[in-house]
Amino acid sequence: MSEDWEKLAGETGEKVPTGRWKRTLKLGAMGARVTASSLLSRVGNRLVPGSAEDREEALKRAYEKNAARAVEALGQLKGASMKIGQLLSADPEMLPADFAASLSSLQSDAPPMTYLTVKDQIEDALDRPLDAVFSYFDPDPVGAASLGQVHRATLSDGREVAVKVQYPGVADALESDLKTLKSMLIYARAVMDKERLEAYLAEIRSIMEQELDYTNEGRNLERFQGILADREGVRSPAPVLEWTRPTVLVMEYMEGRKLDEALEEMEDRDRRREILTRWVELFSWMFHEQFALHADPHPGNFLLGAGDELILLDFGCVKDYEPGFADGFLDVLDAVWQDDRERAVRAFLGIGFGTELSESQVDKDLLAEYNEIVLAPFLSEEPFSFGEWSPAKDGRTFMMRHPSFFRLTPPPEALSYMRVLSGIKGLLAKMDAEIEVASMAVETARRRGRLTGEPRVFGR
Repeated sequence: MSEDWEKLAGETGEKVPTGRWKRTLKLGAMGARVTASSLLSRVGNRLVPGSAEDREEALKRAYEKNAARAVEALGQLKGASMKIGQLLSADPEMLPADFAASLSSLQSDAPPMTYLTVKDQIEDALDRPLDAVFSYFDPDPVGAASLGQVHRATLSDGREVAVKVQYPGVADALESDLKTLKSMLIYARAVMDKERLEAYLAEIRSIMEQELDYTNEGRNLERFQGILADREGVRSPAPVLEWTRPTVLVMEYMEGRKLDEALEEMEDRDRRREILTRWVELFSWMFHEQFALHADPHPGNFLLGAGDELILLDFGCVKDYEPGFADGFLDVLDAVWQDDRERAVRAFLGIGFGTELSESQVDKDLLAEYNEIVLAPFLSEEPFSFGEWSPAKDGRTFMMRHPSFFRLTPPPEALSYMRVLSGIKGLLAKMDAEIEVASMAVETARRRGRLTGEPRVFGR
């Protein structure tokens, strides 16, 4: 192993701000700029001469500028700060489209930390020199994300591995980052309301407490080796628990291309449709039949391997569910399929939506109208065009016309599931996919004993 890796690596990465005050000041400065710009844009927008379209275009440019500022600051800080950007960009209901599009670059384009920082992190975690464990270690990362970055390496026994190294100070800065971001976003009120922000911050805290412990991810990987063992065409890396620590994860290296990139270049539409259908079936199977969900759905966590094998990466966040909770979503679908509007209301409330509401407070006909928007892919046995589906836009329009529906908020345990649905929808829309998912849902409901009759709404 070369003793001059520092020179070979060229120190092309960035240092991660680790001090609480450094991080707070950077976030605060970004927050002040975004807040001031947002307020000025809102006020100034009313003074912009010209048509409503001209004012809308001016506001759009302001959102884009603010998004660029947020991406720069969140990408440098990583940790909770960057994770919130990822989570917000994954939910189209939370942000204006232009703001979300800019933040989505945080999903896969995080600037890496320097090689010397990586080396120090590994040696501190393993309590021994790097070359005592690895016969080769690539100084250039194969990927950098919100909590850590991944390097390719070879263990002393010859096994090819991927090594995920956590950014220093991320765990210590968690509470500080969350408090600062909460204050900034509540004050700015540029992109979300307070209640949804509170729910998302609680979600982020829960997710990060899991993801910050790489030994937890190692156990999740080991668990999914068993869960996926009999699932044809799907794999996940095996962990090397001997060399896994809270801030360093060593696992099997798996070859493949990023799923979205491979699909974008795929000219055979039938082949692409088959892969996307299997991908959707996989998540349905995990949630409804294994009750354990890979809950980080952004495209960088999936590879397409040889023979179109789906490879799942990043098991830092795995959500377990009670069977009754997962079945509750099938009950909603079955009630809609049977056009039983009273039962649809009961099914939504039974899952935990609108916890403070009674059945009489939910307009069953308006709920049916809303379901036509958000459940559209499940209401016909024909291939559904996801590229033409705009549930976020249409749902927001519906909510503005019927503000009482803002009270039908999801329970906290549904947020990760809904984020996964948003991620699935995002990839299907990006691929302009036309796939049939209704029969998949019907068969799942049938296997789970939740189908009360053949769907009445099909073919109408």
